[in-house]
Amino acid sequence: MGSLKDLFMEIESEEKSDDSVVEVFADSVKSALDLASRELSIDVSMLDYEILEKGTRGFLGIGRQPYRVLVRPLENAPEHDDLDELERKLTADHHPELTLKEKKNVDGSHRIRVLKSGVWLTVSAPKGRGKLVDINDVTTKLYALRISDADMQTVEKEVKKASGKPVRIGAWKPNPEFDGSMNVEMVEDEMRAYVHFIPPRYSGRHMDFTEVITALKNNGVVTGIREKEIKEYLEQMAYLQPLLAAEGQKARNGRDAYIDYKVRVDKSNIHFEEDESGKVDFRNIELLENVVVGQILAVKVPAEEGIPGRTVTNRILPAKSGKDIKIQHGKGTILSEDGTELSAEVNGQVVVKNNKITVEPVYIVNGDVSMETGNIIFLGSVIVSGSVQDNFVVKAAGNIEVKGSVQKAFLEAEGDIIVYSGILGREEAKIESTGGSVYAKFIQNARVIAENDVVGPEGILHSFVDAGERVFSNGKRARIVGGVIRAGNEVNARFIGADVSTKTEIWVGINPKVLQQMTELESMRGKMDEELTQLKLNIRTLDTQKKSSGKLSADREKMLNEMNGQRDKLESRLEEIKIELEELKSYVGMLEQKGRVSAEKTAFPGVDIYVKDKRFSLKDPYNSVKFSMEGGEIKISNYEPPEGGKAHRFMRRRR
Repeated sequence: MGSLKDLFMEIESEEKSDDSVVEVFADSVKSALDLASRELSIDVSMLDYEILEKGTRGFLGIGRQPYRVLVRPLENAPEHDDLDELERKLTADHHPELTLKEKKNVDGSHRIRVLKSGVWLTVSAPKGRGKLVDINDVTTKLYALRISDADMQTVEKEVKKASGKPVRIGAWKPNPEFDGSMNVEMVEDEMRAYVHFIPPRYSGRHMDFTEVITALKNNGVVTGIREKEIKEYLEQMAYLQPLLAAEGQKARNGRDAYIDYKVRVDKSNIHFEEDESGKVDFRNIELLENVVVGQILAVKVPAEEGIPGRTVTNRILPAKSGKDIKIQHGKGTILSEDGTELSAEVNGQVVVKNNKITVEPVYIVNGDVSMETGNIIFLGSVIVSGSVQDNFVVKAAGNIEVKGSVQKAFLEAEGDIIVYSGILGREEAKIESTGGSVYAKFIQNARVIAENDVVGPEGILHSFVDAGERVFSNGKRARIVGGVIRAGNEVNARFIGADVSTKTEIWVGINPKVLQQMTELESMRGKMDEELTQLKLNIRTLDTQKKSSGKLSADREKMLNEMNGQRDKLESRLEEIKIELEELKSYVGMLEQKGRVSAEKTAFPGVDIYVKDKRFSLKDPYNSVKFSMEGGEIKISNYEPPEGGKAHRFMRRRR
């Protein structure tokens, strides 16, 4: 089958060369068609026409102009078989969707359509206990359409037969003043073309498919034509809504390249499970990712090319291709020559540093960190199969994993720190993860700092905890009691405080690093103020002696000059500290109102809650509660589980 464009060209060629096309001048279109019918020896119902110039009646015959009509034989006139499928779709009261769910009882229906090939009647039989079509309804419809010369014998015969097939009951008589019309509208930067129809009146003719296609072509619409939808629309004759006749293709930008990690680099979806007694089994948490030489760590999925769009007028719409990305990698890894695959170069643990994947070799301590091992400082990950005893140091460029407990020791890692049996700090332990999180069965009397999260499923007691993101303690028996807990986003615990009103401070909404910096600046300013006050007193004493005696000894004069210099430096530094504090306070004021403190069971009296720069002191117990900032004030609402999305749960309880 040829393309639509070829078909148009053939039609245009035939119009130019076909001897059967005649141009007629007559007083009316009807007269023109009658003349052409005699000239071409073709029935008038088989003729198509185009009005080249409309005629005018003039006044009393003066100034009258004839119609100029181009007449040609009607091509592709529908036969009965061609209309069968068309009329089948038009049954069931113009609702083709009824074929999806048949009704049990449906009245018979009829339809009269005026086409160039004639007037056609379709009568459908009823279903179930539905009513038959009444001949009076058909004659009334014919009368309403002003069709007076229908073959009534054929009408009566078809009403009785109700074949559901179109039957020709009369010839088409041109009534151009009653014919339907249409216009084409393009919208959305030529991405859509709508056809608006004015339905025919009385026995006027409906627009057909070829006319719609021709109108679209004349308006520059050449691509995206929805032929199936156009045909269905015309068959249904539902002109209340405009017809979306053509639709362009939008440009689709290509997807950016991305990294498909084959190892776990996100620790936010770690699950901690409890047994029936509420104890957490740390042996199965698998926080660290161990790999072997040659293991694939990450694969780059390349960017996609953009797909250009096209308007209905065939104007090309450019599309952007996706952006490329590189796999960021560090030591212990090998990147393929084409940059699409990263694998492990050594056996070790996967550590993400500054968004780079590295594989750190692992140093294993078989037993405790004690006098037998001394302090451990290793440029990789460290696994301690025992405990870390008092006053010992473990530092690692990767992760630290302690199978036992940590006493009053010092641990520092660039990655995560995991302590399976808890931290018993006795006021002197310091545990710090500069680039990851700290996970410990419980934390007691210790100083814990983490760039991301601090998780103590069985409790955080009398400790100073700083977490850049979140602090969680949600075990069955877990509680946060005593000390100071500071988190950038959220603190969430089973219980907060104790029924004996233990002093507990909870800070959220500001990164603890900012709070620490403000605290240090305030402390520094206080010490400098004291020093400056004493210095000014000493300067005043020497100035008084100099005034009373007229001069000072050389040593005292030198001392006075040095004191004046120190005073100037202190005053200058105090001014700098003042500016720094004002900038930090301004920064805090501009922070969004985020941060929340949640107690699943109870928050007890004695707890002070700070959300950004607002404070709320608990005088009474609150059950299943959340404290957050809203409208510049602390709002109290119902408890919400820890944030983190559908997979970001830090505790799963067994019942």
